[in-house]
Amino acid sequence: MDKNIPFAAQSAAIFGEAWRLILASPLAVLLYLALMIGGAMLVDTNDWGEGADFAILAVDIGATFALTMILIVEGVPGERMGSRGFGTYFGLSFLTGIAIGAGFLLLIVPGLYLWARWAPAYGFALAEDMDVSTAMGESWDATRGHVVPILLAMLVPAAVSMAGALAFLLVIDEYAAVSWPLALGGNALVYLGSVLSTAVGLAVFSLLARSGGAKAEVFE
Repeated sequence: MDKNIPFAAQSAAIFGEAWRLILASPLAVLLYLALMIGGAMLVDTNDWGEGADFAILAVDIGATFALTMILIVEGVPGERMGSRGFGTYFGLSFLTGIAIGAGFLLLIVPGLYLWARWAPAYGFALAEDMDVSTAMGESWDATRGHVVPILLAMLVPAAVSMAGALAFLLVIDEYAAVSWPLALGGNALVYLGSVLSTAVGLAVFSLLARSGGAKAEVFE
């Protein structure tokens, strides 16, 4: 990345690419949001127990995988190579999730650092047919020197999702029922943040590994 380009401009380039990816597959994004917001609203406003919470988590994992694949196929430059699918996606989510979670538990900063370094890992794994460890390694190498702008870009979707989570924590107590307006607003923010986070990670991959020309100049 050109060190003469301000971090804000570099982060803006990432957001611009993320927005392009979203606009390349608007129907998939809308279907993901409708499915997850609607399902989460039903779970939150009804006392269906922990099984329902687990079910909505499982649906989210599958739906996010599907959305990731569609964004790659429809928006990321270059053809998708190979046929790696859900198993690779789940393994990557599991391993990076444990490491990043441990980093956050330690002193927060290590978690943020790992989060940025592995941001494009899904692109390497699913678009370039790499196994989990290879994709993590390629992501680590590709993001060297680019941590700050990537992290700045990723903090925005994180803030959106956190705002939704805080809405639940601040408005309800342990025994209060969740109202439909709260369920709608809180879940809309949570899953909109998920869409943005997925798009930002793939945007980093696109700019680092696939995009040529002027729009990738900030990563030279």
